[in-house]
Order: sequence, then C-alpha cells, then structure tokens
Amino acid sequence: MTESPITSISPAIDIINNNSTTTQNRRFSNFNNVHNCLAKHLHLSPYVVAELLRTLISFISLVISAFFCTFAIQWSDFRWTNYNKDMDPLEDLAFKTPQIDYVFLADIAMLTLLVGSLVINMVIAASNIARIIILRRICWLLSFLLIFRGISIGVTVLPSPKQCTPLNTVGSFLNMLKTSCYLIIGSVKACTDNMYSGHSTFITLSVILLRIYCRYKLIVYYSYLHGLVALCLLIATRIHYTVDVIIAVFVTYSTHSIYYFIVDICFQNHFLRIKRTEDIIGDKELYQRIVYVPNMFNTSLFGVVRWMDGLDIRFRHEAEKIRDKNSGQSSPNNDLANEMIQIEVSHSPNEGEPSRDWTR
Repeated sequence: MTESPITSISPAIDIINNNSTTTQNRRFSNFNNVHNCLAKHLHLSPYVVAELLRTLISFISLVISAFFCTFAIQWSDFRWTNYNKDMDPLEDLAFKTPQIDYVFLADIAMLTLLVGSLVINMVIAASNIARIIILRRICWLLSFLLIFRGISIGVTVLPSPKQCTPLNTVGSFLNMLKTSCYLIIGSVKACTDNMYSGHSTFITLSVILLRIYCRYKLIVYYSYLHGLVALCLLIATRIHYTVDVIIAVFVTYSTHSIYYFIVDICFQNHFLRIKRTEDIIGDKELYQRIVYVPNMFNTSLFGVVRWMDGLDIRFRHEAEKIRDKNSGQSSPNNDLANEMIQIEVSHSPNEGEPSRDWTR
C-alpha cells in the first residue's frame, strides 16, 4: 500500500517538536552572532536582520550586473565603430510600418509601467517582510537578466536600427565608469545595445510582478494592454529590432517561470521530503516507464534558489515559532498537541475536502 504524500510531513514535524537537542540545534538554531549583534543595535529581530542582509546582497549583485552590462554596451559600440563596413540597419519586417519619431514615448511607456508596478506591489503587499521578499526577487532576477544581456551584446555586434552616434569611451576606465552611470539613469543612449532589449525586459518584468502579486484583476488586465503598447512603441520608434523584443520577452518570462517553479519545489522538498515526483507515487519503475527521466540535470538549482530567495531563513523562523509555542505549554498539553499534530498531518483529506494547515 502506497503511503500518502501528506504523511511524509511527519519527519519535519518530529524535528520541530523534538526536545532533545542535536539535530534541532543544528538545523533550527538561532541566527548567528552577526545577525544577533546587528539586531541588538538596530532594535530589530534577528529574523528581519537576516532578511535585510540577504536583500542587501541581492542589491549589490544587481549593481554589479548593471555595470557589467553597461561596460559590455560601450565595448560593443567601440567594436562597431572600428568595424565601420556596414552602418545600415538590418532588414526587419516590422520596420515596414510607419516610423514614430518621438522616441521618448517608448521610454515613458516603460517607466510608467515599471514605477506603477513597483508602487502597487509595495502598497498591497501583506507585510514588510513580503515587501522585502519582492524586492529581493526583483534584484536577483534582474541580476541574471542583465548579466545574460551583457554577454549577448558583447559577443555579437548588431548595427543600430536607427541613426545613431556610437559611444567612444573605451580606453579610460573612469570614462567608462562615468558613462555607465549615465547609461543606467538613461541620460545617454548607446547604438548597439540591441540583443536583447533592456526596455522589453523591464516591461515584461513589470507585467509579471503584477500578475503574481496583485489581487486586482482589472489592474492586471490593464498591465497586459500597457505592456503590449510599450513593446510596440519600441519597434515603431526604431529603438530595437523586433527580434530584440521577442527574445527579451521570452528570456524574462522563462527566467521568472523557472525561478518561481523552483521556489515551490523547495517548499515540497523541505516539508514533504519530496525530491522527485516518483517519491510521491512510491513507484520508481512506473514513473520511469511513463516519464523516462533517469537523471535530473538541474537539481543544483534548488539549493541556489533556496538561498537566494531566503527560504532557509523563513523555514528556520517558522520552525522556531512552532518550537517556542510548544515549549511554552505544559508537558501534558504539549504531548497532547504533538499527538494531535501527528494525527492531523497523517490524515489524508477526502476528495473535495480542504487540506489542513499544520502550522495552526
């Protein structure tokens, strides 16, 4: 008889409620001395300090990625200037449509959607911790997207889709650093920052954030329309080739899909002890006959995303809350509570019956 997957939560519950010390102290110990020291001076809990420090690391990663991308853009412009054989734009089907000369329209469409998405999500977030989590995810995902964009821009130089004067700053690190700052704030424009579109990345990111975190469907539907118009303006104003926009949307969407999917798997791994789907059905041969994936190639991403998202911090915090709650009860009541938890977790809900929250 195959064991119900819900019963596999029991090992995690046993660890949380075990009053002996070895494994519990190792996996659910208090935060390290640095967190405790900062928490004491800042008058914050070690949990909040840990979340803030992890977010600070993600922000530093974003800054480094942004400068890497802007340096790659300047290097690409420099190579395009030296090549100087064909300055004409590439053939693009969408360029057969009338051109819009007001380039600032695309910038305004992107910025209003980006700022609006950030403000709305920060306002409606459930808590300050939720706001920190959202910001950290934005930083990590943008870091990857900007690094990948810098690599793609650096390896292949595409001619500018519009009349443009290329940047000429290569040779002086300070000049490149200064120009990078201007590129980040948008006060100067490069010519060959094409594949893939940074504007489209931010537009797609803004729409995805509203789709995930915003509970107001009207706002979400409006963001779809706003994003589509903004993407069309990028092509109509000749800021980007059509392929730049398509690839940017695909890469951004795929990156977010993979990230959030792994976050969900990490939760299953931690509480249900499910590493692969075959662990749920308990029949490895049946799984392989149907799915046939003998060896997974991306399992290392689980640990990386778990750390990046701060899941380890929140797992530890929730475990400590449950342990402290149970330790505050008298011994008979605590034993009864543990017994009730085991019974509740081991109970497999009937079809149509809502599952129970074991943390309550």
